[in-house]
Amino acid sequence: MHVLHLNRFFYSSQTSYVISLVHEQRLQGHQALLIMEGRPSIKILDVYKDALDQMGAAVIPPNDPEDLLTLLKGRGFELIHAHSPLSFSLAANLSSQLNIPYVVTCHGLGLNQPQYHRFLRGAGAIICISYRVAHNLRDFTDKTYIVPIGVDLSEYSPGQKKEPVKVVLLTRVDSGRQKGFDHFCKAADLLDGIEFYVAANAQPNSKHAIFLGGKSQDPNLFAKTDIAAGTGRTIVEGLAAGNATLILGRTYQGILTPGKVEKQKYLDLSGLTGREPCYRDIFLDLAKLTQNHIYLRQLQQFGRSLAQQQFDHKLLTRHIVEIYENVLRKWQE
Repeated sequence: MHVLHLNRFFYSSQTSYVISLVHEQRLQGHQALLIMEGRPSIKILDVYKDALDQMGAAVIPPNDPEDLLTLLKGRGFELIHAHSPLSFSLAANLSSQLNIPYVVTCHGLGLNQPQYHRFLRGAGAIICISYRVAHNLRDFTDKTYIVPIGVDLSEYSPGQKKEPVKVVLLTRVDSGRQKGFDHFCKAADLLDGIEFYVAANAQPNSKHAIFLGGKSQDPNLFAKTDIAAGTGRTIVEGLAAGNATLILGRTYQGILTPGKVEKQKYLDLSGLTGREPCYRDIFLDLAKLTQNHIYLRQLQQFGRSLAQQQFDHKLLTRHIVEIYENVLRKWQE
């Protein structure tokens, strides 16, 4: 299948996800081209440059349809997949000009708004990364699919876990996540005998943190750590690499346990549905994990098993291709 992927350039887990999806589709024998719109800074572009170059992706200025049509001329695409609401309009326009269907992925809330309705109605399918996102778009349930973010289980796998216990907080800090970020750092500083790593776009207020900067997608880091904190893709990567995980974003959802998983039809890794972040709660959970190594190892084994069951990137990519095939069948009827 020949698929055109469109995304707007941001430094985010969404960008990492799109790159990994296109890469996996190519590995599975599909012709997939990624177009990244935007004017990224040199610093941000450097994070993704190698991966983009390896797959022949193109970075173009936003809202430049003439150059894009020149780039696409004669390529014979069968379907368009837009990953950012800022690329929905472009996908719809190209769909009309090339006479091929388009699919959109919704990564977050706030898309059930009038300015997006026309593009959502025109899409052959709407892929949502979580039940929470899908529920927000319940007016379009007839063509909504829930496909969580996956990881390459051979790339993200448990390494040798050595003493002392290693904790990593990987997040993108904004005004809504600042409190959780600060409280987690405060809680980690209260623990003795651990190594504490912070990978974020903001300097941690911590005496003991090893600051790694804005790292993105680092299998080696997760392979050696024991406990990972964050949301979404961070949690999935942590699980795959054999970490116990704590869900922390705008709220604190605590330790991801088998009991919590059993109660949810669709896992909520958003960091939006918990309680107000408090360093006392975070400290108690971290202490529970770091002081009881049997419990910690049980959760680490559970995490890897959960990733194998629900977040295998290869299987999820095949599911997305099946969605494409269904959209094409309907388009051709």
